[in-house]
Amino acid sequence: YRDRRSLVMSSLELLAWALLILVLLRALVSLEQIYSLLRPDAPSPPPLSGVPRVLLRKAALTLKGAVYLVLSRDKVSSSALRRTIDPAELEPSRVTREVRLIFVRHGESVWNLVFNRGFGPSFLWRLLSTLLHELLLVPVDDSAFLDSPLSPLGLQQCGQLATFLAQPCVEGEVAERDHRALTTPGGALLVSSQLRRAVGTLGLALRSRLAASDEPVLLHSS
Repeated sequence: YRDRRSLVMSSLELLAWALLILVLLRALVSLEQIYSLLRPDAPSPPPLSGVPRVLLRKAALTLKGAVYLVLSRDKVSSSALRRTIDPAELEPSRVTREVRLIFVRHGESVWNLVFNRGFGPSFLWRLLSTLLHELLLVPVDDSAFLDSPLSPLGLQQCGQLATFLAQPCVEGEVAERDHRALTTPGGALLVSSQLRRAVGTLGLALRSRLAASDEPVLLHSS
């Protein structure tokens, strides 16, 4: 009797696992359909057979990012800042060339939207809604947190910067020179991080300049 009962329980467990796998496969198919509706212009999601590869890639990137965050030596301490040379203390004879760098901050990313707007009552909603979006992206090679893309506000900020640069500069000689360097094709070397939020900011904010020239953009690995 016990052997028969154990056999029945084992059969039920196998059936339950089979049903669970079928439900998961059906959920993945539904997620693909939802993804296609949300992003009709995006590339087609990978077939179900490619989902394990996507999950392994995301897990590897997450692990690599966590290890880099802990072991990285890129952090700048206050003592390191004190050891830097003050440009005002340099002797004019030692300066052989001057290079002016213009830094443009990327627009708000989805990561910034979740974690950089404070931890008040709205934080839980931002976190849960983004986690749900991340769940929808599980079967596809995309993510809200890994190489976080621009948020809706970030896209709006890029448009605002493009509108600002399209107007004449009236802030003085130095500002006018910087404005000309940003908007004139070949006026300055364009360098961007390879991260989506940085490349997206450059492409959207300087789209008029890029459309008027074939100049390259140097993508610098982070």
